[in-house]
Amino acid sequence: MAEIAPFRGIRYNKTVVGDLNKVTSPPYDVISPEEKQRYLQLHPQNFVRLILGEDKDTDTDSDNRFTRANAYINDWIASGALAQDDKPSIYIYNQEFEQHGKLSKVRGFTVAVKLHHYSDKVILPHENTLAKPKSHLGPLLRATRTNLDSVYGLYADEQGVLDAIMDRVMEADPAADVRDRDGVRHQLWVLSDRDEINKIVKFMSDKQIAIADGHHRYETALAYSDEMREKSPCACGCCELPSDYALMTVANVFQKDMTIFPTHRVVDNLSDEALTSLDDRLRELFDIENSSKSGLIDDMKKRSAIGMYRAGSAKTVKLKRDPGELLEGSDASRNLELNILHKLVLERILGIDKDKLRDQSHIIYTRDAQEAMTLVDSGEKQIAFLLNNIEVKSVLDIAAAGEKMPQKATYFYPKLLSGLVLRKMD
Repeated sequence: MAEIAPFRGIRYNKTVVGDLNKVTSPPYDVISPEEKQRYLQLHPQNFVRLILGEDKDTDTDSDNRFTRANAYINDWIASGALAQDDKPSIYIYNQEFEQHGKLSKVRGFTVAVKLHHYSDKVILPHENTLAKPKSHLGPLLRATRTNLDSVYGLYADEQGVLDAIMDRVMEADPAADVRDRDGVRHQLWVLSDRDEINKIVKFMSDKQIAIADGHHRYETALAYSDEMREKSPCACGCCELPSDYALMTVANVFQKDMTIFPTHRVVDNLSDEALTSLDDRLRELFDIENSSKSGLIDDMKKRSAIGMYRAGSAKTVKLKRDPGELLEGSDASRNLELNILHKLVLERILGIDKDKLRDQSHIIYTRDAQEAMTLVDSGEKQIAFLLNNIEVKSVLDIAAAGEKMPQKATYFYPKLLSGLVLRKMD
């Protein structure tokens, strides 16, 4: 099962770079072009230079955003801006954020996790991925030989066995304490005590880990590991290489404050006939009730229903029958609202099959319900399907059953902060 290991993390040296708020950043996939420029200007050693560097017209194979990222890492280490910990460590990571008017907390720990192909059923994907976001991750990993960002994983610890260890570590002042752009507090502690580390390693040794966020990072690391294995004298697999592991932050799925926001679907390029006949076709399987633009989200929650919005028309859509009669798979998969939407509405009724989803010719994704409805009101898109929050445990259950959600299924909140700890592989 899961094999985890401590590592000698590389972290910003506060005495050299100053305020950590100015050098850390959100992960690359949630940074807009405008935000990228702001982070570049915020500090000469802001982490965005590594994960989302600028392309130049003069770029060559030997001088480009990826090679420059590697040069930045080496320069920052040489200047003391980045420093490597003396001992192999596990990094306790705590996030604090406001949710529904109260303070919420989610914590886990950052480790090196041995890579496994999904077929091994040790590291489990929970959703399909799109090809485009992976395109820059491979060249960046090859150029830097560094895990810059962490995959976010989930494990099951219903009894909270590891809580006591994390509680003890968190009695000390954190090594890093940062607030991100959304006001989320990110704290990091360094655990180097060998006995405590061994307890965590042993506890995780019979666990599976489901990927919550970072499928593209994980799959890129796995491909890189295979490349390095082929080039190594240890191609037989009889010895371990640094590239056999990847950086991962793992969190207990049973934490009460862990939150998954849905990712809504906004649809376009449908025929007039598909749109005009939609309600009639939906009524064969679904109960449809009227709502309003302002009250749609609340009505969805009350009715446990999918939201459907067309300009001037807001409705909820709820399956009449037991989903087990219509869908295949595990109970967790059949009852997942997103699968009901994809299999019975998008695919069966609207004809948006897997190939069309991969082509991204019909659907765009947003976690902002108001944005989804605005896109429809403006005439840019035709119809929006809105979803309720997803139960965290269902992600682990679906992954453990060997199944996947559709791509862009989940948005775990808060996102992991970039720049708290790095892992070099040379």
